[in-house]
Amino acid sequence: MGMVGPFVRLLIVTIGIVTYFQPGLSLALHAKCTTPTQADGSCVYLDECPQTVAILKKRLMSREERNFLQASRCGQTKEGRNLVCCANPVIEQSNELPATNECGLDLGDRIVGGQQTDLDEFPWLALLKYRKPNGVTGFHCGGSLINVRYVLTAAHCVQHGKWDIIGVRLGEYDTSNQGPDCINDACADAPLDVGVDKVKVHEGYRTKDNVNDIALVRMDRNIPFGDYIHPICLPLTSTARTRNIEGSRLTAAGWGKTEHGTGSRVKLKIDLEVTDQYSCTSVYQQQRISIRDTQICAGGDHGKDTCSGDSGGPLMLRDGYNFFLYGVVSFGPSKCGIAGVPGVYTNVPKYIDWIKKNME
Repeated sequence: MGMVGPFVRLLIVTIGIVTYFQPGLSLALHAKCTTPTQADGSCVYLDECPQTVAILKKRLMSREERNFLQASRCGQTKEGRNLVCCANPVIEQSNELPATNECGLDLGDRIVGGQQTDLDEFPWLALLKYRKPNGVTGFHCGGSLINVRYVLTAAHCVQHGKWDIIGVRLGEYDTSNQGPDCINDACADAPLDVGVDKVKVHEGYRTKDNVNDIALVRMDRNIPFGDYIHPICLPLTSTARTRNIEGSRLTAAGWGKTEHGTGSRVKLKIDLEVTDQYSCTSVYQQQRISIRDTQICAGGDHGKDTCSGDSGGPLMLRDGYNFFLYGVVSFGPSKCGIAGVPGVYTNVPKYIDWIKKNME
């Protein structure tokens, strides 16, 4: 049997899911509509929408992806061609943050809690590359892609003293592999390495207690988005910024590396429960550290901690089809995974105005 071309294969898959698009919807071609992620969109042909085409190209669709396709339907032409509500293109300016149709999308039906991720899971994860005084280079902190030009990370990750931050890697899965990463028969695109234009550290950052432990890394060029490189959403609305997440289980992800050691070669994820500020302060008072409302505490289960994620990496809340960045890995106990001792994260909602102000 000969090879099946990508467009033929897409057509076959499209025919296979036609049952998800039931008749009875009345929107016409190019009519205005609202996507499943509540973004403004237009009703277009199924095979002309980048979001749905990306799903249709996969060999296996998750339950969440099938639900997304079904929720995207907006009509059918007289000729029987299915229409979907496709998000309008986002303006790719370096000082703008993406709308929910262009950020935080993760449609996988997966389990969290100390597990390896899938190839395309959390495509906003970034690795920061450093050069040490002896000339040796390596990745020693993480971050989160928040738009076409910026990665959000921890201030302590970019104030290493004698270490110079020289680059950002995006779209990585297995740091030990020089080429594209594969799981079974599925392969990702090769990771993307970009240079650093400048770094902006919060003016109020203090090393003694890691207050205001947040920084922006501006890359030297705009980044094209795809299946394996995509920004995470920030909690921009007043409702999201004031949301009470105490007791919620949020997800941390990274390669298990900090600026002090080594860790996993593949991307990992873990589920952590957010604890209250008073209890967290009582844990850290022996170090004379008071936890502020600009910080989040999460974890404290034996053997589970953000040693499974990078310093500077994300603490994420899933809301519907989108992940939102609520925390940046800041600090924790010298020995990770101690029962009753949560890790501390910079509270991202408290810094939205600062982030917006300092993006060029």
